[in-house]
Amino acid sequence: MQLSDRTRYFVLATAAMLPLLGVAVLLWRRFYRDDAGNTARRVVKNSAVPLAFRLMVRAFDLAVFVVLQQTLPGVNIGPYALAVLLVGQYLGTFTEFGLGVLLTREVARDPGAARRLFGTTLLLRWALALCAAAPFAALLIGLYGLLGALGLGEPVTPLGQQAIWILLLTLIPGAYSSAVTALYNASERMEVPALVEVITAIVGLGARLALLWSGYGILALSWAAVGVTTGTATIYLFLQSRDFFRPSLRWDPALARQLLPLAFPLMLNNLLNVVFFRFDTFIIKAFGAGRGDLMVTQYDIAYKVISIATILPPIVTFAVFPLFARRAAEDRAALAQAQNRTLQALLLVAFPIAMGMSVLATPLVLLINGRNAAQYLPISAQVLAILAWFLPLSFANGLLQYVLIAVNQQRSITRAFAIGAAFNLIANLLLVPWYGLYAASAITILSEVVLFAVFRPLLGREGLAPPLLALAWRPALAALLMGAAMWGAGSLGLPGLAPALIAPPVYLAALWALGAYGAEERALVRRVLGRA
Repeated sequence: MQLSDRTRYFVLATAAMLPLLGVAVLLWRRFYRDDAGNTARRVVKNSAVPLAFRLMVRAFDLAVFVVLQQTLPGVNIGPYALAVLLVGQYLGTFTEFGLGVLLTREVARDPGAARRLFGTTLLLRWALALCAAAPFAALLIGLYGLLGALGLGEPVTPLGQQAIWILLLTLIPGAYSSAVTALYNASERMEVPALVEVITAIVGLGARLALLWSGYGILALSWAAVGVTTGTATIYLFLQSRDFFRPSLRWDPALARQLLPLAFPLMLNNLLNVVFFRFDTFIIKAFGAGRGDLMVTQYDIAYKVISIATILPPIVTFAVFPLFARRAAEDRAALAQAQNRTLQALLLVAFPIAMGMSVLATPLVLLINGRNAAQYLPISAQVLAILAWFLPLSFANGLLQYVLIAVNQQRSITRAFAIGAAFNLIANLLLVPWYGLYAASAITILSEVVLFAVFRPLLGREGLAPPLLALAWRPALAALLMGAAMWGAGSLGLPGLAPALIAPPVYLAALWALGAYGAEERALVRRVLGRA
C-alpha cells in the first residue's frame, strides 16, 4: 500500500507523541500536588489532564482514519462508518441508559452508596445490551432492506451487516469500563480514566494500522474494536479493586425499580441529543440515490475533523459536574457563577476552533485523504466549513444540559431534546433528499439554536439563565479578526495549513484589545496557580 507523503508525516507525528506522554506522566507525578481547598485548581486539573490525553486518543483515531481513507474507496468505508455510528452512539447511548451519569451524581453526593449502586447499575446495562441492542440492530437492517426492495433507498451491504453484529460485542466490556469511569468521575479523579484511554488507544492504534497495512478491511477493524474494549475492561478490573472495591454483581430489585425512573429521562435526553446530532447520516444513507455509502463517507470526513473539538465539552462538563451537584443543593448563586465562568471558558475556545476549521476546510480534507481526495472535494470541505459553526452553541448546550441535571430537572429537559430532535428529523427528511449534505449541515446548526431556545426558559425558572450574548461577543469578534488574518495569509501565498500558525497570536491579541482579560480572570489564574 502506497501512502502519500502527508500521510507518512501525520503518522510519524502521531507516533512522536508517545514519548511525550511518558514525560508528561513523570512530570505530573513529580510536581503536581492537589489542594482540597482549591476548587479552581481541581477543576482545571480535572479538565486539562483528560483533555490532553483525549486529544492524543483522537489523534490516534484520526491517524487510523487517514490510513483507512487512503486504503479503501469511499463506498467501502461508508458501511463501517454507519455501523460505528449505530453501535457506538445510538445503541451505546440506549444501553448506558443514563446510569453512568446517575451513578456519578449519586456517588458524588454519597460515596458510601458506591458499592450498592455499582453492581445494580452494571447488571441493568448488561441486560439492556443483551436484550434490546441486537433486536434493534436487526430491525434497522430489515428496514433498510425493505426500502431497498421498494426502490426508495439502499440496503445495508452484507459487509456492513457483519460489522454491526461484531461491534455489538463491544457493548458488554464497554458497559463495565463506563461504570468504573463513573466512580472515578464522582471522586473527581478524571485523569485516571483518561490515562487508561490513552494506553488502550496506543494498543488499538498499532493493531488497527497493522491490519490495514496487511490488507485487511473493515471486519478486521471491527474485531480489533472488540479486543481493545475487552482489554480496557481488564485494566479497569484491576484499578477498581485497587482504588475502590472489588466488583460484585449484587442484584437489588428495589434499587433497580428506584433507579430506572430516575435514569430514564437521562437516557432519553442523551438519545434525543444523538438523534438530532447524527440521525441525518441514516437519512443520507437511505436517500442517497445510489450514492448513499459514498455520501456517508463524505459527511463522515467532516465529522472526523470536528470530533477533535467535540471532546472538550464533555471533559469540562464532567470535571465541574460534581461541583455543580454539590452547589445545586447548597448555594444557587455559587452555581450560577460556576456555570457562567465555565460557559465563558468554553466559548473562548469554541469560536476560534470554528473559524479555523472553516477557513482551513480544504487543506484539512486534503491532509486526511491525500491522493484519494478527488472523490471528496469540494463537497467534504464545504460541508466542514458549514458544520464547524455548530460548535459554539453545541459547547454551550452540552454544559447547560448538565446544569439542569444538577438541579434535578432532567425530566424537564426531555421536552427540550424532544423538540430539538423533532425539528432535526423533520427538517432532514424534507430537505436532505433535495439538498443533500448541505442541508444536513445547516440543519445541525439550527437544531442547536432550537435546543438553546428551549433550555433558556428552563434555566431562567431556576435563576440560572446564562448571559450568552455578553459572554460570546468578545470571542466571536476576536475569531472574526483571526479568520480575516488567516484568509489574508492564505491569499498572500502561505500554503496548506500554514495560516494556522498566525491564528493563536492574532486571536489572543484581539481578546486582549477587546478587554477579555479582566480582574476576575486574573484572580482565577492566580487561584489555579495557588498564588491567591
